[in-house]
Amino acid sequence: MTKVDLSAIRRIHILADTILASIGWIGAYWLRFALNDTLGAEINPFDVYFRALPLVIGPWMFSCWVFGIYGSTRMTTLVEEFQTLFRGAALGLLVVASVSFFFRELHFGRFVVLACVGINFVFQGVSRIAFHKLEDRMRRSGEHDMPVLIAGTGVSAIRLLQKLQDHPEIGYQVVGFVDDSDEEDRKDVANRPVLGHIDDLREIAIAQGVKEVFVAMPSLSHTRMLSIVLDCEDLGMTFRVVTNLFEVLTAGTPIDLIDDLPLVRLGQQRSHPFYEPIKRVVDIVGASIGSILLGPVMLWCARRIVRESPGPAIFRHERVGRDGKIFQIHKFRTMYADVEDYAVAPTEASDSRITPFGRFLRVTSLDELPQLFNVLKGEMSLVGPRPEMPFIADTYDEWQRRRLSVKPGITGLWQILGRKDLPMHENLQYDFYYIRNRSLAHDLSIMVRTIGAVLSRRGAF
Repeated sequence: MTKVDLSAIRRIHILADTILASIGWIGAYWLRFALNDTLGAEINPFDVYFRALPLVIGPWMFSCWVFGIYGSTRMTTLVEEFQTLFRGAALGLLVVASVSFFFRELHFGRFVVLACVGINFVFQGVSRIAFHKLEDRMRRSGEHDMPVLIAGTGVSAIRLLQKLQDHPEIGYQVVGFVDDSDEEDRKDVANRPVLGHIDDLREIAIAQGVKEVFVAMPSLSHTRMLSIVLDCEDLGMTFRVVTNLFEVLTAGTPIDLIDDLPLVRLGQQRSHPFYEPIKRVVDIVGASIGSILLGPVMLWCARRIVRESPGPAIFRHERVGRDGKIFQIHKFRTMYADVEDYAVAPTEASDSRITPFGRFLRVTSLDELPQLFNVLKGEMSLVGPRPEMPFIADTYDEWQRRRLSVKPGITGLWQILGRKDLPMHENLQYDFYYIRNRSLAHDLSIMVRTIGAVLSRRGAF
């Protein structure tokens, strides 16, 4: 067999589940038909349910795919897979219920809908067990091993190597180690070569065809680890960090376990496939409503600004947007017009460059309202990292530029947690956390907490 056979097995799994789900739908109908006398009511003709088969099975299988049921079983237990399957079945129930609601002429029986969900959960559970065991058996043969690299050569790294060797069903083959020593003539460790310095990890990974990296270097700083992870992320590699079990459990961090060895997964984080389009809709609707409701407030602010000091009411400034694209950000002017455009931002409320009304605008965050028009133009989002000035973004290291992978926002974690207590470019950790954990629920939470941060005037001046 070739290594692509595992992908072929997953495609067969999807086909098998499609057939089983179809049998489940039809079987649920005939079960209800057999109970006509018992229930004292006739079920709709079979033709209605047969013609509706694509409307039911298509969305059902899509919901299973969305929940990751057909992903790799590597490093997952059957218990975890059944949890995923249960969530998929719950969504499937909603899908079938929605079909019956929008196509009322079909007149689906409630018994058939519920019985279909129960039957399909059993069918797909049996299917999942069978394919899980099949993939484990194929990986045990060693023909489908994934090449991995271990960063570190100490006790943790050697222990990790032993665990991976003890569990061939996981399907990893360690091609070697990297370390942080300056020795040119590195020795083998546990019969595996030390391939070079950790700073050369990207080049070594490419040369060896590595798909995953295990970091087992307790002495490696968080900043350096983040730099390495982001530097290699474009290669599609996943990073797993060997860490202290107590620290992981107390932090509530999701982990994988090989026996008693905890591994934290760091790889490339992808948002839900529907996240970006739905977020854009939310941005347009939110910015439109905000512009209408706050229009009188913005007009009042503009009038006060021009009456208090000479100059325009709107301050336009270059900022760096998504993928490094430069755009003009709009804000209410809070400083005198003769202030240098790209001077360092004020760090205290008593800064003499700020106008009296400008202090009020900054404290209440009303100076940010014109950015609603940047949101409508698609240059910004309601929630995201704050947009930075070009001369600061030019100093970013490669890993720091990852904050430019999403649209900047009017509000974000920096505003509700750090606010202006520290300069924006010193709060990159908030941006990275947001980028790796972004979701619609997270965005909503940030917007709600922004209201509290503004009302409390925490860190604002």
